[in-house]
Amino acid sequence: MKNIKLLIVVLISSYFFLSCSEQETEIFIADLSSSEIAFQNSFAAEYLLSEETKENIADRFIWNKPTPITTSTYELEASAFSDFLTITTIGNTSNTNHIVLVEQLMSLAQELNLDDDPTTTDANGDANNTGIVYFRVKATIGNGGAGTEEIVSEIAPINIKIIEKIIDNGQCESLYVLGAGITDIGWNFPGLEATCESDVLTVKARLGNGHFRFFTTVGDWQSGQDYAFYENDGYTIDSRLENAPAGDNFSFTGTPGIYTITIDKNTKTIDLKESGSLWAVGGAVPGGWGFNSDTVEFIENTPNIWSASITLSNDIFRLFQTFGTWDTNNSMTYYEDEGFTIDSNFENDGSGDGNFNFIGTAGTYTMTINAVDKTITLN
Repeated sequence: MKNIKLLIVVLISSYFFLSCSEQETEIFIADLSSSEIAFQNSFAAEYLLSEETKENIADRFIWNKPTPITTSTYELEASAFSDFLTITTIGNTSNTNHIVLVEQLMSLAQELNLDDDPTTTDANGDANNTGIVYFRVKATIGNGGAGTEEIVSEIAPINIKIIEKIIDNGQCESLYVLGAGITDIGWNFPGLEATCESDVLTVKARLGNGHFRFFTTVGDWQSGQDYAFYENDGYTIDSRLENAPAGDNFSFTGTPGIYTITIDKNTKTIDLKESGSLWAVGGAVPGGWGFNSDTVEFIENTPNIWSASITLSNDIFRLFQTFGTWDTNNSMTYYEDEGFTIDSNFENDGSGDGNFNFIGTAGTYTMTINAVDKTITLN
C-alpha cells in the first residue's frame, strides 16, 4: 500500500516539474483545420475592358477573415491560366478587400492574346476578344512562429471581354446646305442634303452669287460649318468660293449655274464641278452615229433632271456624258441597273452596249431623264 502511494506522489511531482519546464517557452498552435478563406463579393457576368477605361476600377474583391486569431497580410493573386503556372500579384493588404483595375485585367487579357481588332479571330473563327482569367486570395495564419501556415481560397474564374474598335468604313453623316447662294432653296431648312460615301460628301445645287452654309443638323442654326471652319481645318477650297464678308458663310463668286459641290475629307478639298449635258447619238436620233452639229443635247435645267425635244425613229441610240467621247456610262442597261422606271416605248436592245431601242410611234417628243425620281419619260 505504501508503495502505491509513493508511486502516485512521484507521478504528480513529475507532471508539475515538466509543466513548469515547458512553460518557459510559450507555444501557440493554430487550429488550421477550421481555417477557410473565400471571396464574398458577387462577380459581374462579364467585365468589359478598353484602353480608354484602363484607369478605371473594374471591381473590388472582398473576402472573409479566417478564424485563427492572428493573420498577416493578404495577397490577391491572378493568372491567365487556371493552373496558376504564371501568377500576377494584384496587391498585398492587411484589409479583407482590394480593388482590381481595368488595366490589370487587360494585362491578363494580353497573356491570352486577346485584342480589340474586329478583324482577328480565334482558332474557331470566333471574335478574339473574350476569355477567362482566374483569381485567388492567400492569407498567412498563426503568430509568425513555428505554427505559421498559408491558406489559399478556391480559384474564382472571371469572364473578360475587350471592347472591339469600330472600323472606319469611310462613312460619315450627311450635311445640309442652304442659303441665298443656293438659289432654289434660300435660307430654308432642310436645305439640300450632301450625302457621304467613303468620306466624300457630294450635293448638286443651283448656285447664284450669294452666301450659303453647311449644317450638321436640320433646324439647328448653331450646327453651321462655314468657310472659316474648313479653312481652319486645312482644306483647300475652290477659287470660286470665298469667305463671306461677315465671316460665317461661303460666298459663291463664279458663273451662276448648276454645280456639284464635293467635300473630300480624305484629301481635305472642296471642289465645284459645273453641270454637264447629255448627248443622244445613234440611228434613232438626229445626227446618227456621230457627234455632229445636229446631235441633240439634253440640258440640266434643274439639278439632276435633263430634258430635250428629240425626234425619234424606230432604231437604237445611247446617251453620252461628254460631246465627242464614246462610253457606255449612260446606256439603257446603266439606267436599269440604277433602278430607273423607263418609258414603255423603249426596250433594251440586248447588246453589250445596252442601247435604247425605240419601239414607239416615230415622231418628236420631250424626253426627260429624272435622276431625282429615277424615271425616263416621253411626252
